[in-house]
Amino acid sequence: MNDVPLWRARAASLSMAGAWAIVSFAAGINAVVKSNREKEMVRALAPPNSTVHVNDNDVFQTGAIITAVSLVIFLTTYGSLAFLIYRPTSFTRPKLITAQASILALFTAWLFATLVPYTHFFRTRSARIDATLGTFQIPEAIIQRIQQENGLTPVYMQIGYLRLLAILPWIEFFFSLVATMILFMAASRMESHRPLPPPVRSGTPPIMEEKEKVDSPPIA
Repeated sequence: MNDVPLWRARAASLSMAGAWAIVSFAAGINAVVKSNREKEMVRALAPPNSTVHVNDNDVFQTGAIITAVSLVIFLTTYGSLAFLIYRPTSFTRPKLITAQASILALFTAWLFATLVPYTHFFRTRSARIDATLGTFQIPEAIIQRIQQENGLTPVYMQIGYLRLLAILPWIEFFFSLVATMILFMAASRMESHRPLPPPVRSGTPPIMEEKEKVDSPPIA
């Protein structure tokens, strides 16, 4: 592996980025499952014949994007890692390494752009719950009291599975950023150490010309 630029650094960074990406993906799936379960519990606690609407679109939509991007980062990093291990010489071309780095940089930037609003929503907002019984709007105080009695809360910061999704993808972002930088460094190093082609000689060497003159028969 000595002829492959930054082989160990690339393998280690891709491994860490992919590992945290799949962990973040699992946290996202866990959040979706538990969120749907809690919504069903809220609806079950409502009075019969009532309509309950839980609005958590802010964290749900951004969380879904984080989950999807984490899966793509996992596939990208571990796909690159598999080729790096089993076909290392294929990854000595600067253009190929740059392409890998560019793809990973794109999804790393996308992850960051989604994590910022998700973290803001998690720290500052709550789910909005509206319940109606026919044409009568059930007061919010009654809804909150029912939730508290059953151990439920609409405050995002107090929900454990949302907290995991607000922490783990930031670690994934860090290692994905490191892997991206190392890939660009490897491409740059390979480009600077690319061997130059041998110079092309034109004409016949002087030694050959002298030999031809000596070997030529005298002109009668």
